[in-house]
Amino acid sequence: MSEKIQETQSRLKELGYFASEDLAKIVLLFEAAGKRDKKSIPTLLLQGKSGAGKTFLAETFSQMIGADEKFVQCFPRMGTENFQYDVNIEGVMKQDADSSIKAGILLQALQQSQESPVVLVIDELDKARPEVDSFLLDFLENGRLTTGTDTYEKGKFPIYTFITSNDKREIDEALINRSKRVEVPRPSKDLFLEILGLSENHYLGYIYDKCPNFSIRQARQYIEDLEVLGTEIDEEALSQYINLDELDVMSLADLQRISEMENGDLEFELPDLERCYITITSNNQEGLVKLFQDGNKGNFRLYSDDNEQDRMYVDIDTIEQLQMASQYIDFDDYYNRYKGWFEYSLSDEEIQADSIIWAGNKSKKDGTRFGIKIEGDKMFRIAMNKGNTFVYLDSASPNTLESFLGQQKDEIEQEYDTDTEYGDDGRDYDD
Repeated sequence: MSEKIQETQSRLKELGYFASEDLAKIVLLFEAAGKRDKKSIPTLLLQGKSGAGKTFLAETFSQMIGADEKFVQCFPRMGTENFQYDVNIEGVMKQDADSSIKAGILLQALQQSQESPVVLVIDELDKARPEVDSFLLDFLENGRLTTGTDTYEKGKFPIYTFITSNDKREIDEALINRSKRVEVPRPSKDLFLEILGLSENHYLGYIYDKCPNFSIRQARQYIEDLEVLGTEIDEEALSQYINLDELDVMSLADLQRISEMENGDLEFELPDLERCYITITSNNQEGLVKLFQDGNKGNFRLYSDDNEQDRMYVDIDTIEQLQMASQYIDFDDYYNRYKGWFEYSLSDEEIQADSIIWAGNKSKKDGTRFGIKIEGDKMFRIAMNKGNTFVYLDSASPNTLESFLGQQKDEIEQEYDTDTEYGDDGRDYDD
């Protein structure tokens, strides 16, 4: 990168605009074109999606060169007369016919160029009538404006013109040829986060990937909302700018944890991997008896509390034991709940699978490695310690065990397979 381009890039960045090398080069040449002693007016036609920063570039350039800015926002069906003349609200309110009309935006720019440089911003030209494109040609080519019998010309100072378009209609080819067309792209994710002043592991980086129409402007507004609310995450506030269904995550908090883990920046302050015990109430004693009659091969440990006669406790160490217990104990019952770490065997292939996201660091206390396992629309904390793997399950969440094991689909398929019985000849008995 040449020193001049780098200098232009730095000047823009100081004012809050982060330009790529290519865009900084265009701005450098654009500024130089205005300094040439010519009647023509240098023009940039900025195209791109709404919120890409087109208008902000024009405003930043105006500050960078210390120019007076003239801005006009185009509106649907806007015609050529709106560029020649403007309504003087004060004159209208005073019902003074002579002062009800004032100079339009083009005449204002020509008059200002007699005294100082001007940046003229014609925002969203594609909303105005197509004939406006042709009307602008003489102004841009020769630096002049004819209104009836009067002709006005550019002064000795340059007029830099920015025309923005969101592609609502095609811009006239003659105007395109007169301008330097610039496609203002969406910034890269790294630049997106840098512009917003966010760390590389911020969850808005994930939203950048998932929501291609999420703009810098919307992101800034969302961050301002968070400042008002005094929080770092607010799903309801974010839903004003994007469709949260596009994210495919349970919550923004989960999203932030994933981002931190992928970048190895998440510090864990979790307790020891305590094994789980299950509380069994007296109304489930029948299931408990069956568990120990039929399933004692699971090596369950049963004990009671003298202070709570109606309750007993079962230690559960592994997922296999939990599966066996679930056949006898109704965990949908509010009082029969489980919560804790269960040992669960994973193959080396499963440990390396995309469904598991491992943190880049380990617990300082015992070297335990933590991660998140994704199953459908649910996420589960997992851990690895001394070659063994564990999963944290809490029955307060519906279908927790089934979701983790991914058994719901298998159970449905099995139900269809066993609904109908067949004879030895392969025919359905119901026939």
